[in-house]
Amino acid sequence: MGNDGGSIPRRIELVKEKARDLKLNPELERAAVWLYCALSKLLLEQPVVSCGLGKLYNQDAIIEYLLDPSVYGDGDKICSHITSMKDTVKLNLTPNPAYNEKESNADSTTMGNLERHVKSKFICPISMKEMNGKHRFVYLDTCGCVFAEQALKEIPSKECVTCGKPFESNNVIVINPNKEELEVMRKVMEEKKAKAKADRKAKKAEDKKNGLVVAEKKRKRSNSPDPKSQKKKVSSIQSSAAAAVMDKVAQELAEKKKSVSSAVKSIYGDKDKKETGNYLTKGTFNRY
Repeated sequence: MGNDGGSIPRRIELVKEKARDLKLNPELERAAVWLYCALSKLLLEQPVVSCGLGKLYNQDAIIEYLLDPSVYGDGDKICSHITSMKDTVKLNLTPNPAYNEKESNADSTTMGNLERHVKSKFICPISMKEMNGKHRFVYLDTCGCVFAEQALKEIPSKECVTCGKPFESNNVIVINPNKEELEVMRKVMEEKKAKAKADRKAKKAEDKKNGLVVAEKKRKRSNSPDPKSQKKKVSSIQSSAAAAVMDKVAQELAEKKKSVSSAVKSIYGDKDKKETGNYLTKGTFNRY
């Protein structure tokens, strides 16, 4: 072999080795889901929203996706379950007073610093733990307030300690759950959607039924006589009858006046008309 213009094959060309699984850096993977928007891959900036699966998004990115689903290439794979802003909850996050944006930007350029510690912008308002993936965090879908899971469990109250709104155990949503939890949460989310759809359909049917009832009542009301209008009608009839009676009386008086003798007429004659006398004075004389 050799000196014949050929080439010597290497072992990698002769023996097929099993493909090695690609291992992701856990620190980088953790930073990606806790510090960056799941849709736009940009740093999380308030306002931040979450879906029923516990993923974190910038609200602006979700609005852009709803307006144009093609704006993000993998949007249909990441958040196809989001069809409107009603499918998300705006999170009430507590800022981290120890967070320094300049230092965080400088650390992100150094791989060693990123692997050593992931600094978050937000913390739990009860335990003051950072929301960086080292601790499990949850939010309440009734108000959007975010807490460390362990801190919320230690509070027996069923009212949010931040805003005071009541909640139940099914209102607690895990942020960035594991694969097993994700499947359970997906089923719960689909059940909630189906129930909400059924409730909207039932409400629509009830409103339609109520609308028909109201229309029927209005029709009956329009056909039935109005007491006020009936009263006005009776009053008008009474007025017309009174006017007719008065006209009749006046007519009778006029006829009686025509049938009076000339002697009586002379007594009730016109005062402005000068007469030399009437039947009482005519033919008499005055002594003086």
